[in-house]
Amino acid sequence: MRVALLLAVLATVPAAPIAGVAVPSLLPTGTFQIVPGESSAVFFVPDNRGGFSGKTTRVTGRVMVTAQGDLYAAQIEAAIEAGSLETGVGVRDAAMRSTYLRTAQFRSITFTGTASARPGLGVRPFPTDVRGRLTVRDATRDQQFSATVLALSREYRADVTTVIKMADYGIPYPRMFIFQARDPVTITLHIVARQP
Repeated sequence: MRVALLLAVLATVPAAPIAGVAVPSLLPTGTFQIVPGESSAVFFVPDNRGGFSGKTTRVTGRVMVTAQGDLYAAQIEAAIEAGSLETGVGVRDAAMRSTYLRTAQFRSITFTGTASARPGLGVRPFPTDVRGRLTVRDATRDQQFSATVLALSREYRADVTTVIKMADYGIPYPRMFIFQARDPVTITLHIVARQP
């Protein structure tokens, strides 16, 4: 009886990987498309009267995820349609597009970078740092984002935050009536990247 019980317990224990044999990854890998409409970018700009925020859901790109053992790595290419950012004030939006972001000339805010993590079984959201190059207008700078990622069967969802300075990208500080904007600008992204 004890032998039968021991065999039953051992049957439920996963076998150790055999040298030279690939172990299937627990989380999804491959190419994932960033879904506009479900993804969003929000920014907050402080000013002398409390600050203002803007938003768009026109976020596109792709994420390529690979796994080597328990380490997952992602190559990220993302773009925000700069002309779609809205603050809810038409005069301010027009100035943002024409003077500050110059969206007729620079249509997209782009990012290329990488992320890596050891998420374990991936049953809970896990943290990672995203590093890469952010381009706003004609200026490109190194940028780091803090992210929390949730892995699902065919998609990843990430909540990402970073802080940038308008001065680093050559953007003059916006002024409107008695309002004077200043640095830093907080950017928050919600990314849904899904396999076809």
